[in-house]
Amino acid sequence: MTLTTTEHGTLATDDPALRTVMRLRERLGTVAPRDPRTRRLGPRVHRLDLLHELCEAQTFEHVCGWLSSERLTSDGTRREYADDVRHWARAGRELAGTEPWYLGAITSDVIPAWRAWTDDIGLGARRVNRLASSLTSLIEYTRFRTRLDIINPVTKYDRPRIDQDDETAMTPVLEVPEFQAVVEQAATARQAFVPVLIYTLAGRVSECCAAGMHHLTSVGGECKLDLTRKGGKGRKFTLPPLLCELGARCWEGRTSGPLFLDDDGRAMDRHAVDRLLNRLGREAGVLPGRDLTPHVLRASKLTHMYDEGQASNDGKPTVDDIRRYADHSHIATTMRYIRRRDDEALKRRHAAAAVKVYEGLVDRFL
Repeated sequence: MTLTTTEHGTLATDDPALRTVMRLRERLGTVAPRDPRTRRLGPRVHRLDLLHELCEAQTFEHVCGWLSSERLTSDGTRREYADDVRHWARAGRELAGTEPWYLGAITSDVIPAWRAWTDDIGLGARRVNRLASSLTSLIEYTRFRTRLDIINPVTKYDRPRIDQDDETAMTPVLEVPEFQAVVEQAATARQAFVPVLIYTLAGRVSECCAAGMHHLTSVGGECKLDLTRKGGKGRKFTLPPLLCELGARCWEGRTSGPLFLDDDGRAMDRHAVDRLLNRLGREAGVLPGRDLTPHVLRASKLTHMYDEGQASNDGKPTVDDIRRYADHSHIATTMRYIRRRDDEALKRRHAAAAVKVYEGLVDRFL
């Protein structure tokens, strides 16, 4: 695969065979690379352009095939994996003196230094595991496509142990009054519509930003949204009348364009949504020291659904109802959102039960 660049340094091709690569370039989007030494963000560039610069030609071809494969179910996952390749290219340069990066540059001898390096630059255990998994996936894809005997340098012994019950690593959850405080900080209908829609649908930010006016239909007096969820799964939601009324204030009669527009009429991408939610969260005083992200709203909605089921007489909604609403393939994924509530209730009951052992014995100190 031969790629050329324009005078502006971006990829260019007149070869129809490379159209898939150019489509991948658009799907991966842009990123502002951070200088590893000054920590300053540079100008936004296409991720694929960066990979083209960082990778040896044959490796770049394998990376493009891997990122285009159907095993990656969303463009968000593709972007994350592309950024993981950038990490491995940096690791090859810093630890092995290898530039451009190629498959095989990271050997088993380099991995111990890499683990020490990830600690030095402050990467958490989950991030390290994700990086190890992405390199493994790329190598497995390349081995399958080429039948080359490429050895995966990362073993199970190189991965940090993840405590699935560690609450410090879990997505924080807003209580209902906290979410209400966030919405109260919105100054316009468009600002309020963003957190309200994401929360209502327990949506992912990429899904909501991709939704357009053409995905809205009116059936039997009800407003329905045809949302494409992770993995390309189509799901139709009946929006509550109040949410439709709020949306109508934002759309102002539009029949085309995105659902999310900022106050200046510009389409909102996930970065614009992040900035808005961060600001609303700070002004509402929720999650001190942490950002309010779309994923927090998703986790909050699913947790509130679980709380509702626990409080109702018939036990509805069930955990499987929540799993289906969240579009999780496995119940274990759903439990990561709501197990924390179970743990809190369990700890509360056991702590209260301990009082029976020493009740009356400590009264003299009170």
